[in-house]
Amino acid sequence: MKPSQHTRKQPAAAFAAALVSLCVSRQTTAEELFPWSGPQNPAPKQISSLLPNAEPLIHQVSLPELTEGTTDAAIKTAREQISLTNIPNVADRFWMISTRSLTSSIRNVDLDSPQLRVHRLDNQGKASPATLDEYLGSLTPERQVVVYVHGNRMASNKVVNRSFSVYRNIVRCNEKRPMDWVIFSWPSTKQGVLMHDARRKASRTDAQGLYLAWLLRQQVEQAESTKMIGFSFGSRVITGALHSLAGGKLGGRLLPGSPTTGATVDVGLVAPAIDSNWLSEKGYHAMATKNLDRLALLYNRRDAVLKRYWLLNKVRGRVALGYTGPRSFAPRADGSELPVVARDYSSYIGLRHDELDYYTKSRHAANIMADLINDTNDTEINDTEIR
Repeated sequence: MKPSQHTRKQPAAAFAAALVSLCVSRQTTAEELFPWSGPQNPAPKQISSLLPNAEPLIHQVSLPELTEGTTDAAIKTAREQISLTNIPNVADRFWMISTRSLTSSIRNVDLDSPQLRVHRLDNQGKASPATLDEYLGSLTPERQVVVYVHGNRMASNKVVNRSFSVYRNIVRCNEKRPMDWVIFSWPSTKQGVLMHDARRKASRTDAQGLYLAWLLRQQVEQAESTKMIGFSFGSRVITGALHSLAGGKLGGRLLPGSPTTGATVDVGLVAPAIDSNWLSEKGYHAMATKNLDRLALLYNRRDAVLKRYWLLNKVRGRVALGYTGPRSFAPRADGSELPVVARDYSSYIGLRHDELDYYTKSRHAANIMADLINDTNDTEINDTEIR
């Protein structure tokens, strides 16, 4: 009997599933991800001779069923699951600080003692409750603090996977010192159609910026330096927080107490969903640069989502910084010009507004962020803009 046409032509989804299964069936070791962290391993033949009856170790990962219509999304989910299982037992520590249970009504935000929920995570993403005092008390000048703020449409049960995916891509670019990787988790679960959902989440970012500013004021006094990485609306939360920390208003609210400037925070913004002029001298987040030391800006001039950024407020002519690339920036606290490293990823990503694409379609993004965290400048310049 001749095989049918359906049997002969395997759908793309089946092929993708096979590739994903192949990737999962092979355990990635800590030495492969972090070759500098341990001694050289014996060659495969030597291992076989030492363990002649040993079976290969396999990480069991629950993978979604792939179909033609869901292949791309399913592979992304599987990729994040795989990255979570492959976080090695390194010296880095992981935390999650959440505002998901707090109000996003700007008038009702508690700026005296917000009840932030703190969890410590192990290297598999398992959370255990902690207190804010425990978190702040653990910070030391010897450990780099990196605050990661996710974008929109990120459910609470997806945040750790996404954050660890970003983390793993960055630390593979030769981490220099141990860090505290801190996830700032804000209420961003998908609600309704895209534009309605985007408007709702945009309205929450001022409150989230205030919460983050309150947290930053607590930790900049104890940590030698803080680095921050944000995607899309997460970038808006970060710049809003730095603006508020310096004494700027968000939604008409001021952070109580004396302003903090000169915090010298290094920030990486990925496809930032903020107005292109918000960091200029007369911009809504103008005072953010008073607490910035360096800025890395990764943008996409073909981003189909940010191209329609003006629809958020229905004001034509408003464009996103993550779409246009660098414009003008207010000076730093000492009056000097803000150093900016910027790169257009449109040739790698195309029309997509996807965080992981920046890290997986090109190694430049991870290298730039690693340089930012490690206070180095090892990234090859090529078409990267430096100001």
